[in-house]
Amino acid sequence: MVERIRKYALSVRGEAQRVSWPNRKEVITFTVLIVLMTVILAVYLGLLDLIFQQGVRFLLRLSGKVS
Repeated sequence: MVERIRKYALSVRGEAQRVSWPNRKEVITFTVLIVLMTVILAVYLGLLDLIFQQGVRFLLRLSGKVS
């Protein structure tokens, strides 16, 4: 059992060494991109919510349910 755990740990370590890790510039670039896309998506969804909210209010006013 101990030998299997040791083999597994060595295998994981070897695999981690083969991974192509991003450099500092790539990490910063991708982080900025993700934050920017998140902000854009939040604004887009907020605008859609506002549009649907106004549409539902309009329909409720037409039906006489809301004053």
